[in-house]
This record gives sequence, C-alpha cells and structure tokens, in this order.
Amino acid sequence: MLLSDSLVALTAPGQPTVSSALAASPTSSVEAIAKELFKPKALPNLLNKLSLKVKGTPEKDITGDSYEPSQEDLDRAFKCGAFTTRPSDLFLKDPLAGMVSPSLMGATGVIPLTIVSVIPDIIAHMADVIVRTKREIFFATNFWEASDAASTITDAFKELSRRAGARGERVVIKMMYDRGTPKQVLESHQLVDEKTWVSDRVKLPSKAEIPNIDLEVMNFHKPPVGTFHAKYVVFDRQIAILQSNNIQDRVNVEMMTHIEGPIVNSFYDMALLSWNNEMHPPLPLLINPPSAQSTYDFGMDHADIQKKDVDGAKDSSRALLKEHLEHIAGDTSQTQDHDQSLATGPAARTYDLDNIAEAARVKSTLSTEQEVTEHLNTGTKIASTEPHSDIAAQFKPHVLHAPHEPFPMALVNRRPYGSPGHSDTNCPQDAAFLAAFRYATKKVFVCVLHCSFCHFKALITLRSQTPTFNASPVVEAALEAVRRGIEVTIIADLGFNDEGELLPFQGGTNEMVAESMYKKLETDAQRSLLRMYWYTGKDQKTPLNFRDKSRNCHVKLLIADEHIGIQGNGNQDVQSWYHSQEINVLIDSEVVCKEWLDAIHSNQNSLLHGELRKDGIWRDADGRKLPGAGAPTGPFKSLIGVKGAIQRVRGEGGF
Repeated sequence: MLLSDSLVALTAPGQPTVSSALAASPTSSVEAIAKELFKPKALPNLLNKLSLKVKGTPEKDITGDSYEPSQEDLDRAFKCGAFTTRPSDLFLKDPLAGMVSPSLMGATGVIPLTIVSVIPDIIAHMADVIVRTKREIFFATNFWEASDAASTITDAFKELSRRAGARGERVVIKMMYDRGTPKQVLESHQLVDEKTWVSDRVKLPSKAEIPNIDLEVMNFHKPPVGTFHAKYVVFDRQIAILQSNNIQDRVNVEMMTHIEGPIVNSFYDMALLSWNNEMHPPLPLLINPPSAQSTYDFGMDHADIQKKDVDGAKDSSRALLKEHLEHIAGDTSQTQDHDQSLATGPAARTYDLDNIAEAARVKSTLSTEQEVTEHLNTGTKIASTEPHSDIAAQFKPHVLHAPHEPFPMALVNRRPYGSPGHSDTNCPQDAAFLAAFRYATKKVFVCVLHCSFCHFKALITLRSQTPTFNASPVVEAALEAVRRGIEVTIIADLGFNDEGELLPFQGGTNEMVAESMYKKLETDAQRSLLRMYWYTGKDQKTPLNFRDKSRNCHVKLLIADEHIGIQGNGNQDVQSWYHSQEINVLIDSEVVCKEWLDAIHSNQNSLLHGELRKDGIWRDADGRKLPGAGAPTGPFKSLIGVKGAIQRVRGEGGF
C-alpha cells in the first residue's frame, strides 16, 4: 500500500493547516504553529514520512525499481488533495509533500500567462502585478542584488505605496532572500534591519520612500550549504508568480508562470513555513482571506481584448508610449492610476493594465530580426548570425494561454539541508521528477538550469535544457533509459555550470558529463538514442559559451506525455538535488503543456544548430570545435572550483 490510513486522514481536505492555525494566532511564530500541528517531531519528520520511499541506498532509491501503485493506491491518493476534477493516474503517482501543510499539497488552478524571455520582461510583469496589489505581497528570491532588475521592483513598491496612500490604505510586504552571514550559524532566519536593506549592495527602498507600506525583510540560509534557492511571489493571496530568475541583471532567457486559483493557498502556506518566525505586522489576509475566484481571464477571451484585435492593442500600446514620453517631457507632477500609469521618481516607468496589454506592448517592439536581437542583448551586445528570416514571427516571449478550466496541481518542493553529503534524497522534488520519468508512457521534455533527467517505459523522448547536467543519479538513469531503447534528448548550456561544479563530488562540467556519457554507452545504436545539444539563441546559428555573457538559458521545466509538467526553481545539479530549498509546481494540463513546448521551441535554435557529435563534442560542418570549449584539467581544477563556490555565495555564479 502506497499510502497509509493515517496519511490519507492527515492530507484530507479540511484538515488544519499552518495558514488556518496562524490565522487564529497571527502573532505566533510559524515554527511554533507547525510544531503544535504536527507533533511529535515537527515538520521535517513529517515531510520524510510523506516522501516517496523505496528500499536501498539513496542512489538506489533514485535509479532502482520502485513500488508500482495499484488502482486502490491511486484512488486513495486522489483523496489527498483538494481536486475539483480527478487527476490522471500519472499525476497521482507523484508524491505530494514538502514545505506545505499536507492537506494543501494538491489543489487546482489555472495559468493565464507564461513568459519565456529575458529577465527584463519577467521583472516588468512582476512590477505590473505589484502596483495592482491591494493588501499584501510575499516576495521570495534566492539572491537580491542592486541592479536594473531590482530598481524596477523597488520603483513598483514606491508606486504601490503612492496608490495605497491615495486609497487611504496600507500594504504589507514580506521579503525573503539568501545573503549568507556568520550569524546564520546560530540562527538560519535573520531579520534584516533598514540600514542593511538600503545599503549599496541591496538598495531596497527606505521606510520614508514607501510610507504606506510595512516592509519586513528576512535573510535565510541554512549553513553551510542549505541555500534558499526559492524564487516566487504571492500577491493578495490570489496570484502566485513562479520563476527561474533571481533579482539580478543576467543575460539569461528565463521562464515565469502566472498562477491563479486554489493552488495559490498552497503557495501562501509554503511561504509562511519558509518565513518560520513571527511577523511584524502579520499578513492582513491571514485572518480575512479573499473570496474564492469563480471565473478567470484568458488571452483572447479577456474582456479588454474583445473590444479590439491584437493589432489594435499594439497600436494602442505605441500610442500610450508616445503619450508617456510627451508626459515626461512636460508636467510630471500628476500620476495616473489606470492603463500605463506613471510611477513617481526620477526613473518614471509605465505599468500595463493587464496581461493582454503587456503582451501586446512587448510584441509590438519585436517586428524585425534586428529588434529580436536587441531584445536578447541584455549582456554583451552581439549581432544576429541566424540566416533564417522568420525569427520575429516565431519569437513570442508572452504566452497568453487558451481558456481552460482549473486543472490539478501540486507543490513538489524540497526543504533546505545544510549538512554536506548526498544523503538527503527523500524529498518530494526529486521524487516527483523521478516519478514522471518512471511512469511516462509517451515522451518527456526537460528544460532546466542545472539539471539531469532520465525516463522509463515505452518510447520516451527526453529533452533536457540545462546549464548544468551533472547530478550522478540522473546521469546514470538517463544512460539506463538509453540502454532500454529510449530516446533521450538533453539541451544544456555550454559552460553555464559555474566553476563551483569542479569541486570534488559536485558532478563536473557539462562538457565532462557529455563526453563521459557517450563513452559509457556500449553500442552505436545506444549512442544514436542519446541526443545532446548546447543551447543556441534564437538569433544565432552556433552555440555560445556562457563566458561570453551574451546568450544563455536558465529555464527549469519538465513535461511528460505532453500533459504533466513540472516548472519552478529546482535544477538537476548536486546542490538542488541534495541541499537547496526549491519550490516547484506540478500540473496536469494538456493545453498548457503543449503551449509551453511550443514557446520553448519558438524562442531558441538549439535543435536546429546545437547538436553534439556522438563523442559528446560540438563541431561545425568543417569539424571545427567551438572557441573556449573543453573542460578544465590538471591539478588546479579543484582550485578553480573553490573560486566558483565563492562566486556562488556572492551571487556571481550561475544558479
């Protein structure tokens, strides 16, 4: 039996949650509430019980045979979530646990918008939603760094404060990030004082700059290696944004999903557990949660777009931008609180009324190949080398999803584990990825930052896009899948794995792993089933090394059988598999998964130009290798790894 009677009872809808218990005592610490609810040994022990468990050592747990759930097991799993429709069997085989109250692990929701693009596009959407907020925001990022990205967010906070003041209201913002400090040896959760958060390296707004916002900042790290790698925002307990990027200026293409529906309460509960301590002041919607949504707006179905076609929306966006520029040149003493509102301050910004206006505005600036190249040039400026002429037509940063009913979702996370070693494998995130691989019956697509994936059963196509593919369990599992006749496709970034991957037990670089994987396969037939690619930008005809800082990809996504998707923060490197706190959402939607796949392929040229030869090395038509390719060797390799590890702590590496 996969699920015990006690577990089914614990996870049944209506059971007490951290959110509901904290609402009854909003000034208590979250940790105390969790311990009271889940006696006798607090939440971590509970999460271990809820994780997928199979016999053997941790590595055998990941790659070995597993218990095959019966139909009775699946029926019982269905009862463990607040689902309005029954999920598919593949969905129910994934564990539903980790950093969230058990009865909230599974729910339903919708995804009106996905963005697959450079960081400024995602940050702009976050800013749009920030200024529309009415009561509260919970903002979590692995690393917050003073930057253009951070300035966009802080300007939005200032505009939100202005709007709240005009309404005669206050907004509460809780922010979490990971900036390691020696104090965390004694206490991993450290409140940040105003002097620190306004310092040059952070540059959050002072209290005087946001007089109608109550801001509280938490610095969380579980020493020595338990990183808070989470990246998400919860707005007014009604919208969750889950993204792959930190709040930094980087050249990466990233992925963000805008999520609504009952699953947002699961994000909310997870955020409370992450905070751990008392809140001063408490979040206002703890006690008075918003009413459940009954309808949602999607793409062309949106009320605003019914009045004008997409071309009309583009024309409107251009006109509004012209009006905005004229306004800046003239009197800026007045601000508007409607479509394309102006933020106050020296760097006035525009804000979109809704997702439709936002998507139309961005697309209106991408009508030529040159405009796409300029859009991607967030780092070192380079020219397009792609000879095809339809780049602009294919490139679509914003995906306004087709209308759909709420579908099953689950949070599949992992808590941070600070101790060195590779023993902490019984976590929902790792188990969910592996369950998707084991039980998929058609094909699997994987597109992630630091990742490695494998798949089981039937003819499966594994596609993995990741700056680092090196966690040994998944590397070995991918090879085993190939040996069983399964096609495995991996898209990784050349050189993206920061130099810290060269430390002992960290898995090595992508080049090292690729060459090793092909050498381990015994026959040409097996090697033909392993298809590996270096990420190639949409406007490029060859892959570019991460060190060039011009075209990189940081997306984290897995899709199985074209209807099960896992998206979020988790990489497939050693750090994410064994140590970092990661937040991911597992969905069961054919509509969204197919549109995700289309967006991923439309925004890159990896499958066209990035394939490696069967020795694990990329060569052009004349047999030439890429400049700068090749893994470091020799006695100084580990010293390079130490340098990379230091960069990671400082937020300067790729993670």
